Amino acid sequence: MAKRPTTRWSAQVERIYRNQGRELWALLYAQCNDADRAHDALQEAFTRLQEQNGTPIRDPRAWLLRVGRNWLRDVARRQRVAARPVGFLDDVVSAGTDPASLAEQNETRQRVRDALTQLRIEDREVLVLRYGLSWSSQRIAQALESTPPAIDMRLSRARRRLAEILEHTEQGYAD
Repeated sequence: MAKRPTTRWSAQVERIYRNQGRELWALLYAQCNDADRAHDALQEAFTRLQEQNGTPIRDPRAWLLRVGRNWLRDVARRQRVAARPVGFLDDVVSAGTDPASLAEQNETRQRVRDALTQLRIEDREVLVLRYGLSWSSQRIAQALESTPPAIDMRLSRARRRLAEILEHTEQGYAD
C-alpha cells in the first residue's frame, strides 16, 4: 500500500525543519530580538507550510522566512507595548546568586538587546548567527547566500555600529 501524499509531505516538512529550523529561528530572532517570539514565528511558518499539503513551493526556506517575518510584523502591530516580567528575581533565589551582580548582568544584557534593535536587520542577522549560534563566516555565508569575506566585512561593520550605539547609550547613563 502506497503512502498517502500528506504523509510524504509531512516527512518533507519534518526534514526541512530538522535541516533549517535552527537557522530560520536565528534569522527570525534577529528580526524581533525575542527568543520565544522567534520560536512562535517559526512554528507558525511551519504550521502554514504543513497546511500547504504538497502545493509546490519553489524555495521553502525563503517562503518560511517570509511567513515568519510577516507573522512577527503582525504580532508587533497588535502588541505595540507589552509589560515585561521581572523574572530574574526568581533566579536569585534558585541560583543563590548575588542579587546586585545578577541585576547588573541583566541590565547589561538588556542594553545589548536594546542596542541590537537599533541596528539594521542585516547587521542583527550576522551578529546573532555569529555570537548567538557560534557560526563560522563560511556557515553564515551559506545561510545568507553570500561569501565569507563579505560576511567578515558585515560582521566588522555591525560590531562597530553596535559599539557606537552602546557607547552612546552609556554616555546617556553617565549624564
